[in-house]
Amino acid sequence: MTHPGEQLAAFVAGTLPDERAGQVARHLAECPGCAEEATAWRRIAGAVGERAAAVAVPPAGLFDAVLSRLSERRRTTSVPRYRAVLGTAAPARAVRILAHQRRLIDRRIWPVAGLVLGLGTGLAAWAPPGSSGSVLAIVMPLVAALGLATACGSGQDPAVELVAASPTGVRAVLLARLTLVLGAILAAASVASLGLAWFDAGGPLGLFAAWLGPMALLSAISFALSVLWRPAIGIGVAMTLWALRMLAGAGSGSGSVDGAVDRLVEFLWQTSGPMLLVAALLVAGTIAVVPYLPTAPVRAYGR
Repeated sequence: MTHPGEQLAAFVAGTLPDERAGQVARHLAECPGCAEEATAWRRIAGAVGERAAAVAVPPAGLFDAVLSRLSERRRTTSVPRYRAVLGTAAPARAVRILAHQRRLIDRRIWPVAGLVLGLGTGLAAWAPPGSSGSVLAIVMPLVAALGLATACGSGQDPAVELVAASPTGVRAVLLARLTLVLGAILAAASVASLGLAWFDAGGPLGLFAAWLGPMALLSAISFALSVLWRPAIGIGVAMTLWALRMLAGAGSGSGSVDGAVDRLVEFLWQTSGPMLLVAALLVAGTIAVVPYLPTAPVRAYGR
């Protein structure tokens, strides 16, 4: 069976059906990783139980009173929509969500991305005249796509249970995560391109155009597949497209891959208005549709 990560909490709580609980128990006996995660859930359950036992029993009728107040509140208020004027609570909350994403992202992403970007910039600086853009077009899109797949994929958020219990919906979380990771990589790539242009490695517009389109498209594809499916799929597709691009540029004439695939990959690796629009629509569609997919793993974020 596949790893029952989303069912371990229910297994520890004893709420799984008997047949499914038996399957999970057999899996835990053979999978050290899942067994360790189940042990962590047991520690959480024990700590919560101890704290709950120390709290006095609430008065009768408290729960019904809270539900009544919530129902009344829903009829008279609405959730902020992040489109209010600057200075109101909604944009301030959006900024806080964005700022706190850095705590939830695996910190190893940043040094690895920085190292690869630095090596790619160095190779571009040493490349023959006119070839710097080609080097950037190979390095920058792959770093952005893999960074997004790792940071935004389902099951990667260590605070997933807290997010599910909060009023912050999946769209706000995903948009903040996307903005932070892609924005940081985009800024680093821009600084690298401007530095290369300063040292006469190429014109700034040409260097930007070499990587902006493929970065946007590859990142959007990786983001969508990682969020809607799993990070491994997003990483795999991004690596496949990147490898096809390398093969298309390695041959002569029609390239080392099939001519039609060669031309398609070359077309995708261009910066153009339609390409950027497709990438934007893919990201927007993913953010819009994910809360309504009942079987999507990221449903744990809540709605």
